Amino acid sequence: MPRARRTARTARTTVLTVAMLAALAVAGCSLPGAAGREPVGTPGPPDVRPLSGAASFRHAAAVRLHDLQEQVIVRCMAEHGQRYTAQPRTASARGEETNPYGLLTARRAATDGYGIVGEFLHVRSSPPPADDEPRDPAWRRALLGTAAHRVSVPLPDGSHVEYSEDGCVTQARVEVYGAAWDRTEPVVAVLSARVLTAVEKDADYRAAVRRWSSCMEEAGHRAADLQAVRERLNRRLPKASGDPASLTALGREEIRTAEADARCQAATELAEAVGKVQRSVEKRVLGSDDRKVVARHVAAKRAVLKKLGSGAAAEASNAEGQSVN
Repeated sequence: MPRARRTARTARTTVLTVAMLAALAVAGCSLPGAAGREPVGTPGPPDVRPLSGAASFRHAAAVRLHDLQEQVIVRCMAEHGQRYTAQPRTASARGEETNPYGLLTARRAATDGYGIVGEFLHVRSSPPPADDEPRDPAWRRALLGTAAHRVSVPLPDGSHVEYSEDGCVTQARVEVYGAAWDRTEPVVAVLSARVLTAVEKDADYRAAVRRWSSCMEEAGHRAADLQAVRERLNRRLPKASGDPASLTALGREEIRTAEADARCQAATELAEAVGKVQRSVEKRVLGSDDRKVVARHVAAKRAVLKKLGSGAAAEASNAEGQSVN
């Protein structure tokens, strides 16, 4: 595309996005990327996550760790005589911190709904990362490593994940996260998915969701499960996305629906019920070897967070208390 035409299109997109942001601010949606957390000191339902959230970081910590890793990759590639431009982390706070079960707090519902329209605007307003690096074999070998140094990590679901120990990406991850991180992280991710699946199949979980569903129906929202209303709103997004008025209307409806959802979750104590089921499931589906891997990963995560200093103190403290019963 000619540069002038590309610039004109970028300008039109920027104007449209700004108009949408302004309209959604009036509607009550948060700015792109916002996670909509509860203010400090505000009581709310527990944020229930498999393995006490061992598989993920808070967004602010994830961004800082990503930036540290990119800095190491730049240095490593330079040592190999290669040019590498540090890439920004593109994931939003809401994308990384949305509860995997679909649990909501009242504040998040009121400011960001389900994050559907807000995430659309975040992606639309975020420039793509630079992609002007060379892609010749020598550059790829320096970045990703060689077959001679490939490692295969078996996962609990029977699959494998592979990486090369001599690549700059792996060397950066070792420097930032520790030597065992790439062996424990994928295992913990699979175990988290196993727990999540088992919880959602559990009879007590299904009974708790039915209580929530009855409350939602009384509020005028038919929903057989926690994803149903999100999916209906999501299906309407493509048609509304090109018109600020339609997108604003969808954003307002999203927030109203999410607020009703959060009220029903609170009224039926859904988060507490999910937490109880999850504790039971983790005792049932995790073996002793699984628990050892999780414990090692949590210890590594705690060490990583402490490297970040006072800004990550709260999360480090939380990680220190993480355990799988």
